[in-house]
Amino acid sequence: MSGFDTYNTAGALVVSSDFTGTYLRDSKAYGAVTDAGFYSISTPIGNGTDMGYVSSPYPADANLLWFKFNNGAKMMFNGGQPYGTANSGTMARTGVDVATTSGYLDVFNAAGALVWSAVTAAKIPRVLGFFDIPAGFDLDNSVYSQNIGSGTYLLASAAPSNLGGDGGTSGYSGLMFSFSGGVLNAFWPRQNQRTWAATLKNYGLRIPYAIITNI
Repeated sequence: MSGFDTYNTAGALVVSSDFTGTYLRDSKAYGAVTDAGFYSISTPIGNGTDMGYVSSPYPADANLLWFKFNNGAKMMFNGGQPYGTANSGTMARTGVDVATTSGYLDVFNAAGALVWSAVTAAKIPRVLGFFDIPAGFDLDNSVYSQNIGSGTYLLASAAPSNLGGDGGTSGYSGLMFSFSGGVLNAFWPRQNQRTWAATLKNYGLRIPYAIITNI
């Protein structure tokens, strides 16, 4: 069928014949790290002595990256060069160009291309909520904590951080996370780079978290 839209109880568009979903491409564990302790990061949620660059991470490209934290993990996602503890969790990739498989309740666009099916829908992340840092929160000096549950995937692509250089100045800034017992904690450490107050404090930040059932 084409010309089809369906909405959830919150009024959000869930299925449309005009748009494709973002489907699970693949996933892998983030295990070994290199250069542990390279940055002297010190925060209320832990320091950087056991953090390093993740070996063989997924690149930053057109895919969305979703991360499931292992208990006790710390992480700064840093685009395609995440910096965290060893065995920190599992990263999944989703993309709009993943092939859609025909099955029950096929939905086609006006050109006749298959954009959704109940079979492929199993590969779509189910967003459960948002890690919601409110506007005005002082993340430069205070920890924001929220229970996102165990087994959920945070949209790492929406979690800004930068390590290594900003306008030629070596340093770091951005969201650092720690995870324990379903609770995700965030802080904004920085060295020679911009503060939370100078970037996102006036706006806050909402990062979706989801379950991905095919992993």
